This record gives sequence, structure tokens and C-alpha cells, in this order.
Amino acid sequence: MRFPVFGRRTVQFLMPVLIGSCVSMASSGQPASGQRVGPSLIIDGINNVANSASNFLNGVVQRQKEILHHVADSATDYVANAVERPRSLIMNTALMTSNYIDSAASIGLDFKLRRLLEKFRTRMTHGFAEFGIPILEPLQLDGVYYETHNPEIGELKLLLDNLTISGVSSFVVDRARLSLIGPSIAMNLTFPKLYLEGDYKLGGVLGDMFKIHGAGPVTSAITDLKIYFATVLGYSRGMYLKSFDMDFDIGHIEMYLGNLMGDEKIGKVMNEVIQDVLPQALEIMKPDIVPRIQDFIASRVNNTIYHLTMRDVLSFLIGESEVRKYPHLLHPRSK
Repeated sequence: MRFPVFGRRTVQFLMPVLIGSCVSMASSGQPASGQRVGPSLIIDGINNVANSASNFLNGVVQRQKEILHHVADSATDYVANAVERPRSLIMNTALMTSNYIDSAASIGLDFKLRRLLEKFRTRMTHGFAEFGIPILEPLQLDGVYYETHNPEIGELKLLLDNLTISGVSSFVVDRARLSLIGPSIAMNLTFPKLYLEGDYKLGGVLGDMFKIHGAGPVTSAITDLKIYFATVLGYSRGMYLKSFDMDFDIGHIEMYLGNLMGDEKIGKVMNEVIQDVLPQALEIMKPDIVPRIQDFIASRVNNTIYHLTMRDVLSFLIGESEVRKYPHLLHPRSK
């Protein structure tokens, strides 16, 4: 079987963005667009789970309820101030770039960008051995570490290892905008279904009063993950990301942590509680998570493209045959 031919620069330019996006989906999520996050949702979820488990270890479950109620109540002000903002994730990407991208002339550029993404998809299941890049479908990740000292949640340390994420190549390009002013790129991608399995190690304190711990297998299913990003390229003795913005939304997530709390029965109850409050907890932590993801992606991209010229970038985006149509863009001023 023959696969589309990619140049070295094409792969070097595109790889960090998609890899970084994949990492982001492995570590974060938020409620569906339009859903109002509040402690009442968390409390209702805890009550439902705790009541269903009332025949088992009533004393233990009651204490977990009281502690998680405290965590939810203490987060009230934070949620009201930090999370109360428009949640429509399908952002108006035209505002993130320029009016140029909506002109009739840009339609052909958008098509080229979509075609490039489709070609990249066909190679994800085989990798790029010529560049030392492994198979991306399924995606393999090791050593994904997250630590938070969020006063509303507590102090938590989480290590994910030996992760396998399936479904990465199934992404759908909802919107792709390319402007040669910049150049700038904006995209909305949807991953209909992702499956994750691997190992985890969790430790810390919830609400400064309840210790939580566990180490073992982790499985997760993510439905309708939407990723948005917009970037403007700059030039200063080489290409770099002048600006980079991203966001994401998870339609639904299911997760199970094996050996949680070191006890099968208690772990089962706690998994049900965590499953119910996970979207809200992630929403509270999102202001801390997103900047880390942005820094990771920007660093990877900048390390890859710093040696490229504007001609290299334009050739990658629109093809070498089209570059001669834009001579005024080939010698940008350093900024």
C-alpha cells in the first residue's frame, strides 16, 4: 500500500501541534457547552451515589459525603468568579484571526488546510520512521504528571504512565481557517470517541482534611472531545508562534481507577463519587491546566519551526506553486 508523500518540513511543522493536542486530551476536560457549574450539581451527585451505597459501610460513606460536601461548598465563590463565563466552545474563529479568512479568496486556502490534515491522518497509524516519530494511532504516552495545590480542591499529585489512547486518528475537522496575514491558523477539531488505558498513581488531600490515595490500572472513555486552537506566526531570525490560544470541551467522560483507596469496596464507592463530580472538579482546575498545555505545545512548535523561513511556511501551507503569488510575504520584518 502506498501512502501520501510528506516532506520533512511538513511533518516537522504539523507534528508538535497534533501531539500536543493529544496530550491535552489525556489530562483535562470540562462540562458540556452551556452547562452551569455549581456546588448544587456536585452535592446532588454525591447524594445520589451515597444513597445507592447506603447498605455498605454507612459510617465510611457518610464521612466521605460530609468531606466532599465541604469541598463543594468551599468552591462556591471560586466557581462563581472563575468559571462563570461564556461556555460556547465553538468559538468564532474569525475574531481570532482577521476578516480576510472569511473572504472568497480564503476558501481555497481553507480547502488546502483540510486536505493537509486528511493526508496527515493517513500516516498516523504507521508513524514517521524517517523522522524518528512513532505510531500515533494508538497514541502512547508515558510520565504524564499533574500536581495541584488549588485551595478549593486540595493538594493532589497524579502520575499517568503506560498510557494507550485509541481513536486519535478519527478526528473530524469542524472548521479550519487559514489566512496569509500572519500567517494565522484557527481550527475546531472533534474526536468522537477516545479510549484510554494505562496505570496511575494518585496521592494527596481533598479539602485539606481527607487523604486520598491509590495506584493501579486506569481506564477512561471520552466522547465528543472538541479542541479549538488559533495561532499567529511571527518571524525574528526564524519562525515562531507570536500568539497561541486554545480551549477544549468534553461532551462526556467515564473513568475508573483500580485499587483506589487500597480497598475494593471503598474504592468502588469512591469511583462512583469521582465519576459524578469529575466534570465540575476539572472545571475548577481548568484555569491552572490550560496554561500548562499551551506552554507545552508552544514550546514544542517553536523548537521545531525556528529554523524555517517564511517561504518554507508558505510552501507547507499552500504549496510551492502558489508561493510566487505572494512575493510581499516572503520577506517579513522581524518582530
